[in-house]
Amino acid sequence: MKRLILIVLIPLFMLACGAADDAGGNLITYSSPNYPISLTLPEQWAISDNEDSITIASSEALLLSDSVVDGARLNITVAPGALLNNARMTDMIVTAVRQFQEQDGVEIIQDVTPKTINEQSAVEIVLRGPDTQGNEVILRYLVLQNLSTNQTAVIAAVHDASQNDQYGQLMADIVNSIQLGEETP
Repeated sequence: MKRLILIVLIPLFMLACGAADDAGGNLITYSSPNYPISLTLPEQWAISDNEDSITIASSEALLLSDSVVDGARLNITVAPGALLNNARMTDMIVTAVRQFQEQDGVEIIQDVTPKTINEQSAVEIVLRGPDTQGNEVILRYLVLQNLSTNQTAVIAAVHDASQNDQYGQLMADIVNSIQLGEETP
């Protein structure tokens, strides 16, 4: 019986180890030098953090790419101020994803949903459909606000739909790790 358990568990352990490596290594905490935000991401992912926004991608080439074939990317914009209620955040999301959602072949995976991330109010939608290059992607769009620090973040997390097994849960975990904080000096 013990051998049977080992025979079943060893391949599962090997798959789990391979998945972490394929997705970009161990998870680390990243704190922006430009914005009051921190999040957890794979250590080998590329980061562009400048005065306009933060872009995080599974490879350097995807930081500025028009598509996310064979990978994943997050764009984050942080601004002072809060929208105060879920209705206003929902309106913002509906407006932002309207053009994507109106394309042929777009499916709603998760309709606009209020949620809490690290004691911060958020509203999120998840869609699947073609990007501007015609590649099938999964888009997670989120507005997050921290009322105690009076900060709002808009997050667009997108990944290649054919690699949902590799990136789907990872992207959800990254988004769910976001913490808005005090102003960066």
